[in-house]
Amino acid sequence: MNDKLTRYLDSVFLPYEDIKQIKELKEELRNDLQEKLSDLKNDGYDDEAAFHKTIESIGDISELIETINAKTRELQQIVGMDFSKSNLKNSDFVAIKIRNGKFNYSNLQGSDFSHSDLTGSTFKCSNLDNAKFDGANLTGANIVKSNLRGASFNNSVLHFAEFRYSDLNCVCFDHLTFNGTVFDHSSLRGTSFRNSIFTNVSFKTDVKKAIFDGATMDKPTYAILKGFKANLDNVTVI
Repeated sequence: MNDKLTRYLDSVFLPYEDIKQIKELKEELRNDLQEKLSDLKNDGYDDEAAFHKTIESIGDISELIETINAKTRELQQIVGMDFSKSNLKNSDFVAIKIRNGKFNYSNLQGSDFSHSDLTGSTFKCSNLDNAKFDGANLTGANIVKSNLRGASFNNSVLHFAEFRYSDLNCVCFDHLTFNGTVFDHSSLRGTSFRNSIFTNVSFKTDVKKAIFDGATMDKPTYAILKGFKANLDNVTVI
């Protein structure tokens, strides 16, 4: 790739590097312009002339970039959109705002919801195997009878979220803060809550194989876990 052409594209697209659609446009242009530049040089133009003719051939691309940017930001403000009964395997939902969205009876295997606002959204009877919720806001989300094996929740917000009758086996919830979260009737074999903080959290399910090492919890949460025979040898009660 011509270094001068690379620097030109980098400068034009720099403000929009975090937007997937614009990244894709940049890569398409990069390939097309490189081909155009090579053709001009083969036609006898020197490096400088070929570069300027290549840039002139695409005109003003700022308007196109702004159109894509505006549409992307509009999508990020979706409220209550219904994605139910859809095959959305490996979908990109990164940094999207979908409050009270519906993802029921859908295949979301491997989909990426990192840094998204999913407040109040519902996931009923859905396949969330290996889905990513890193940094996502799932406050008040309702996740029922869903498969979450391999799902990732690093730095996610799960206050008042409800996980009921769901498969959470071996999922890692380490270093998170839970307030009013519900895990009733969910499978928690090998599920890790190391060094997490619990306030008014409900675990009406088998927690014998769940891991709570280093966790901090209030007395009501401790009492529920104790009643369901969790291993609480290394927890702090506040």
